[in-house]
Amino acid sequence: MVEIKTENYTAYLRPACRILAMNNVIPLTDFGFLAITGRDALKFLQGYTTCDLAEVLPGKAGLGATCNIQGRMLSNYRIAAIDQGYLLRMHKSLVAPTRAFLNKYIVFSKAVLVDVSADYECFGVLGDMADTLNDNPLDAAAPCINIRINSKVPRFECWCPAGQPRPSTIAASAWLLAELDDGYVWLDASSSEEFIPQMLNLQHLGGVSFKKGCYLGQEIVARMQYRGEIKRKLYRGSSPVAVAVTDKLYGPTANTAGRVVSCVGQQFLAVIQVQAIDAGLHLGSGEPLEIMAAAVP
Repeated sequence: MVEIKTENYTAYLRPACRILAMNNVIPLTDFGFLAITGRDALKFLQGYTTCDLAEVLPGKAGLGATCNIQGRMLSNYRIAAIDQGYLLRMHKSLVAPTRAFLNKYIVFSKAVLVDVSADYECFGVLGDMADTLNDNPLDAAAPCINIRINSKVPRFECWCPAGQPRPSTIAASAWLLAELDDGYVWLDASSSEEFIPQMLNLQHLGGVSFKKGCYLGQEIVARMQYRGEIKRKLYRGSSPVAVAVTDKLYGPTANTAGRVVSCVGQQFLAVIQVQAIDAGLHLGSGEPLEIMAAAVP
């Protein structure tokens, strides 16, 4: 049985402007936010997410995905409990499609879905924030939700009210490389509804519950876990030249063997056919690739 991991967060601990004054803060501008609130928020969303919301209590954050009926992920996200509901952080290109998809099913529930991307900004913090978070813990002016990520190195996501002063930042590539090292992939419009959760290692990151019961796409996801064979998996790779998301990988017969789903420079994560791993892979332009298993924290 896969262990369900949750990530710790602390809300309303420090004013956003103080957190953002740190010198190791990275604006994560690719992300947007979808809120679901109302009396039936938990009951409704439990039927449309791969994670168990019973594990996403106040003070905890989790990972999840919303799948179509074929078990392929429309979007994946980090999720936190908020007052009267949940806040989902996902790629901004998928906020509107996810809201439209879920709105088809929510009509008989006492809950509402709202795109709140204009109300929040997402920042990454590399390094330990313990001293920052423990100082003046009840100062709630311009509060942030600060999430400690399950990671090889200390790092946090900070979800802050929009309109804060822009922080002094370090290169965004440092955050992206940490995401690659930990095996995190965030779907965008180019990869939506292409992969089942196991192809992105979501079950190892704590984003899939196999005990919670039914949700849309659950039958496919569970069957793949217990009775099937995953033919495409997530791998870490490096290239002699810079790569781009959606770049295809090829085997010796020139057949497509996989595609890049996340990258920074010459480092990347790709979903690749398992049977092609040992055959020797290359880019369409011919450069050979080094492939290894994708790590999980």
